[in-house]
Amino acid sequence: MSKANKITIFILIVLLIIFPLLVNPYTIQVAITTITYSMLGLAFALSLKVGLPRMDIAAWWGVGAYTTALLMKEGISFWLTALIGGVIAVILGLVIFYICIPRGMMVFFIFCMILAMALYQAFGSVPLFGGWGGITGVPAPTIGSFAFIVKRDLYYLGLFFLGLNSVVYYLLYNSRIGRAWNAIGSSLRLSRSLGIDVVKYRMANVLIGNFFMALAGSFFVAYYRAALPVIFNFQAGLFVLIYLIVGGIYYSLAGPILGAIVVNFIPEYLRFAKDYQSIVISSVVIIIIMFMPMGILGWLNLKVKPRFFRQKGIT
Repeated sequence: MSKANKITIFILIVLLIIFPLLVNPYTIQVAITTITYSMLGLAFALSLKVGLPRMDIAAWWGVGAYTTALLMKEGISFWLTALIGGVIAVILGLVIFYICIPRGMMVFFIFCMILAMALYQAFGSVPLFGGWGGITGVPAPTIGSFAFIVKRDLYYLGLFFLGLNSVVYYLLYNSRIGRAWNAIGSSLRLSRSLGIDVVKYRMANVLIGNFFMALAGSFFVAYYRAALPVIFNFQAGLFVLIYLIVGGIYYSLAGPILGAIVVNFIPEYLRFAKDYQSIVISSVVIIIIMFMPMGILGWLNLKVKPRFFRQKGIT
């Protein structure tokens, strides 16, 4: 990592830490939602590394959320429920993906869509999950005698989880397994000719994504104090794809986060267009696809960055 990138990351970390001290509670609330969707976006970008677009984002998000809600209602610590939710998502994913991943991308894609719809229906229909009214009155997460109740504290909790996601993904992308993922995403035939076990690496990829999507669900329950089936619908997975397109589909770490910020904050502050939120988001996506096909980060990298360096006399 270059010195300039290190300085940029340090500045961003400082800004993120002081952010809730400078804004009102409503803005913190939007930021918490953005953090949740950023974690989901990172998992989606992870799966694209191996050529497997996921339409089951909401399903595993819901698995983590309902696991935490159910177990915390029984008095189990939030931190343990978050770990259990991740493990359950991995085990269930291992069973399901063992069937579909060896059969290729299209079968995986269809399985994911069916799974998302099936689990959404299960969350609302099975009495264990509280029916369509969901599970409410979930206790606040705690560390000793300290409870995460205030929005500012919940923001920092979410920032911790987002940072954990980002660090793990960064280490994976720059490891041997990350290089294998890149090879698979570039060419399946070439990957197999090099002796890469495509099924094994794809399986590892989606199971890691499952764990962190479930973790995002646990954090969501920590903030919302409830798990409602209407939240974990199929449309939620589509929005995650939008975040990646807006931020930059080739930027696996920064792209989903930037996209989540843009898509979540712009509609929230266009109060006059509140009733037209879907139209506003759709218009933004269409404009970006037309004029920034590589997303905001791609446009900045190709257009703004070279111009900036030329002005500075850097070649």
